[in-house]
Amino acid sequence: MSRRQLGDIAARGGSVPRADDNGLGARLAGFRAISCDIFDTAIHRTLARPEDVLLAVGARAQARGLTACSAEAFREFRLAAEATVRREVEAAGHDEVRIAEVYARLAACGVLSDAPAGAALEFAVEQSVCRPIPAMRAALLAREPGQRLVFLSDTMLPGEWLARLLASCGYGADCEVISSADTRQSKHSGRLYARLLEQLGLPPAEILHIGDNPQADIANARRHGLATLDRPWNRPPPEAETVARTHVAVRLAHSLRRAPTFSPPPDPAPPLARYVSVLMLGFTLFILAEARRQGIDRIYFTARDGYLPLAIAKRITARTGEDLTLRYLEVSRQSIVLPGLGDDPAQLAELLGSTGRGRPLAAILEPLGIEPDRTAPLLAAVGIDPARIADDKAGREAARRLTEVGDATLQAALRRRQEDARGYLEQVGFLAPGRRMVVDVGWRGSVQRQLARLAGLAEPDLFGCYLGLLPDAMRPEVSPRNAAGYLFAFGHPRPLMDIVLDGYILFELFFSAPHGSVAHYTAGESGFVAVHAKEQEPAAAARARFMAALERDCLAEIDALETVLDGAWPDAIDPASALFDFAGLLRRPSRAEVARLSAIPFVHGADGRHLAAAVNPAPLHEVLLRPAATLRRFGRAAWRSGAVRASLPWPIPDMTYAELCHRYEQLRRLLGPLLPARTR
Repeated sequence: MSRRQLGDIAARGGSVPRADDNGLGARLAGFRAISCDIFDTAIHRTLARPEDVLLAVGARAQARGLTACSAEAFREFRLAAEATVRREVEAAGHDEVRIAEVYARLAACGVLSDAPAGAALEFAVEQSVCRPIPAMRAALLAREPGQRLVFLSDTMLPGEWLARLLASCGYGADCEVISSADTRQSKHSGRLYARLLEQLGLPPAEILHIGDNPQADIANARRHGLATLDRPWNRPPPEAETVARTHVAVRLAHSLRRAPTFSPPPDPAPPLARYVSVLMLGFTLFILAEARRQGIDRIYFTARDGYLPLAIAKRITARTGEDLTLRYLEVSRQSIVLPGLGDDPAQLAELLGSTGRGRPLAAILEPLGIEPDRTAPLLAAVGIDPARIADDKAGREAARRLTEVGDATLQAALRRRQEDARGYLEQVGFLAPGRRMVVDVGWRGSVQRQLARLAGLAEPDLFGCYLGLLPDAMRPEVSPRNAAGYLFAFGHPRPLMDIVLDGYILFELFFSAPHGSVAHYTAGESGFVAVHAKEQEPAAAARARFMAALERDCLAEIDALETVLDGAWPDAIDPASALFDFAGLLRRPSRAEVARLSAIPFVHGADGRHLAAAVNPAPLHEVLLRPAATLRRFGRAAWRSGAVRASLPWPIPDMTYAELCHRYEQLRRLLGPLLPARTR
């Protein structure tokens, strides 16, 4: 299409048709000058809305002591100040406000202590979140020699700042910018086009204007005789009301997710990290806050629960400059708790018995390093067939008989494992004098108790920081004096504990690591080394791929938040907000979500080798013929609502386990006399 043809279209009030990105450069040919809108045409924000930029400004301003109000409050005050100043300047006959005027109003009202610093901070946030639109940048940089380029923008930012912003996005160091803030004239009123024509000194038909706003960029430009190239912008969806009620970190994370992207279309299934990234962040902030409160500077993140929180903690402390020792502590139930149960035969038998399901009873002591050929004669001596395949009952009985006998082989294995564990703990500095913190997902605090026993620590010397602690975790060794839970502590608050218990096994999945569980320790020339259990294949490879992707995506989201916040991390995220993305998965998962997570094997016994899926659905005929028994089975499931969703046919809507129980009880009361006895 020639320049004359394009001019004819403009003269008739038409608009140059939008080409695909590959043909964009050809659409610019033949014009002596190009004017281009900036926001959403040349550059875009990684946040969904301009208002979300102000949340980040508020967070940074609070962290730097420029304001005493919260990020959410600052956003509202900043918008109110702009609205007030806009009314004043419009009454004076101007089209646009200036950012300095808005921040002067905030300072005059006591919201901000330093108006120029506040305005500069808003521009700094804009710089951190703005990115070029690749196709537009490529086309403008490859324009014809001598073809003049002017950027035209309706914004309160001065042209000098916009030029710096464009330069940081790769548009060149000397961008020519006409800003409505400088001229007090806007594209919206149409008066900025008159200024453009005056500055360029060219006939309107020889200028092509590119923009995304159908009124300000297209209709008003055509009224002034310019040719236009419409680059419609797909506006991101608005912030959901439920999200708007959460912590600012959740709101910014969701804004980043809703923001437009210019990469290939994403996978329709979002990254699984989105369920837990804010929860991981909230838990990590809680850990650091508890360390400050307790005056502890040595924090040990247990394997594998602390794997991702440790990575996040290192990112945060690198910005805050806190002088903390952060270590990955290679401990597990098998390597620490199991050897410490020598004086508790009942618990030892329970833990060993739960491990051997589906294997010969002769393998029952393998978690302690005792091979089947040594265990077989011990079992035979107490009248148990070593070749029998274990179920829960048979496994516990075999382990109980072995522990009751008190065989020297068993006791020697326990002592050897304890000595190796103490050697490892001394090597990593855990036994050094002073207070230390151990980080774990939790539930019952057994690792903390056994660590204290193995290390001979007094109660005040070891503090446990947990995602959650159940009521039966409380005992003299682990109590509110030396342990704290983020979501719930010793059963309080109960509503959050109930949410977690609906799918506690999912926390075991997400708070994991690419490597296997710690089986035991071995002494070598360079010291003690943690030996990881070799998980069964091909399940092990599937779990490792999941964890590698989870780590990558979770840390990418944390890094994206860091770019927006620039070190202004909150001191805490309330637990309800931290669970916002995860709660629906725990309580009311979709069929697709259940299938997706059940494809990842991760449930394992004390030996860390045997992997299984999270959900073992009940057959439909069992659900129909034995509903009461099925409900009891669901109630014992590690992911109650997941078992419910996987077992019920499609027409039945998604529901929590509690809702299913309630509906069943209503139906039983209504139809009780008509139901066969076995279904009640």
